[in-house]
Amino acid sequence: MALKPLVAALLFGLSAQPATADDTIKLYTMDCGTIEASDMASFDSEGRFAGQSNTLAVPCYLIRHSKGDLLWDAGFNQAMVGNTPPAAGGFQASMRVKLTDQLADLGLAPADIEYISLSHWHPDHSGNAGLFATSTWVVHEAEREFMFSDAMKDANGDYAALVNAKTIQFTETHDLFGDGSAVIVPTPGHTTGHSILQLTLANAGTLLFSGDLYTHAEGRKVGAIPVFNVDKEQTIQSMALFEKLLKQYKARAIIEHEKADFDVLPKFPGYLD
Repeated sequence: MALKPLVAALLFGLSAQPATADDTIKLYTMDCGTIEASDMASFDSEGRFAGQSNTLAVPCYLIRHSKGDLLWDAGFNQAMVGNTPPAAGGFQASMRVKLTDQLADLGLAPADIEYISLSHWHPDHSGNAGLFATSTWVVHEAEREFMFSDAMKDANGDYAALVNAKTIQFTETHDLFGDGSAVIVPTPGHTTGHSILQLTLANAGTLLFSGDLYTHAEGRKVGAIPVFNVDKEQTIQSMALFEKLLKQYKARAIIEHEKADFDVLPKFPGYLD
């Protein structure tokens, strides 16, 4: 993917309309798993985290808007609840509560969710995506293409049902509700079509959700680039854009896997508005 859209965004900022102070918008943070990492070495191509352990949160976010509900990231597959898989590659994944049970606490089922969008395809972000095949899938064009490419034909079980979902594809900044409150911004590099979410709430202000652009707070501090990212230069450009947006909108960074960031958000079913 060319860097041109990223460079344009860095030079001129976003074209989305300024967010409105809509006090009906609510953000719910749901527990969609945990990763116990015994060695974080692979999360930095320079090896600065070698031998370090960490507990990584795996969240799902529900944004309730007058124009519809948006699920941002879908966590691990909830079949993992009560069926913890063996550790692999120094990572132990687990999940204690189903996403559908958390939605039910709000009187919702997957069929009630109007929109689903994933920061990227990795299984800790797309695990329950297949439950939302009746939602409108908002996805970067390049990410969707890769997700259903021949290379992924044996690895897309968690989200395979989305292939026939109603879909909105984007290649540049996408203002989902048209009011600047939920803006999806392409930030390639971790994956081909990785994206972040800029959410503006009436009382809490603007939050910027990192997807896996940054894995944890220390990674952001040193600009760490995981060894498994698909493009180093794109990652550097995307990180610069993230930091620019933070300053431009006086936003609060939410590093999605950073447990400290997860823990300070209202505990479900509490919400931020």
